[in-house]
Amino acid sequence: MDQAAFKAGLSRWGSGVSVITTADNQGVANGFTATSFASVSLEPPLVLFCLAIGSQSLAAFQENPTFAVNILSEDQQELSNRFAQRDGDKFDGLDRLDSAGSPLLAGCLANLSCEKRDVIPQGDHIIFVGEVVNVIVGEGKPLLYFQGGYAQL
Repeated sequence: MDQAAFKAGLSRWGSGVSVITTADNQGVANGFTATSFASVSLEPPLVLFCLAIGSQSLAAFQENPTFAVNILSEDQQELSNRFAQRDGDKFDGLDRLDSAGSPLLAGCLANLSCEKRDVIPQGDHIIFVGEVVNVIVGEGKPLLYFQGGYAQL
């Protein structure tokens, strides 16, 4: 398989943008921007995301039994860019919603609080499956990613 052709083909799949969050064993918030998020099941309510094996966030997600999916609205492009960076305190100055588990970001289209159910290594990524235990639903239009850039409905 030609890797460039594979990437070009995948870039034709438009997807929503989310920020996946958790905390490490010391309670330090951690998170990253993801387009590799999907629903899995309605009963029980399961979702998944994929994280690269070389990610700086991997240890925190492996340690914590919870994670949150923060589905971004079209006006949260800056937030997407912030969490796509490798360095710095990504949470500095951000409004957060009260959460007993992983950090929830304010102003999102939806916040899904999840309990980790399975961790599945596949290729150069790890698939995390979680059961949704709480949902907060907001208003607006989604932030989309298509062919290497942001898009709108």
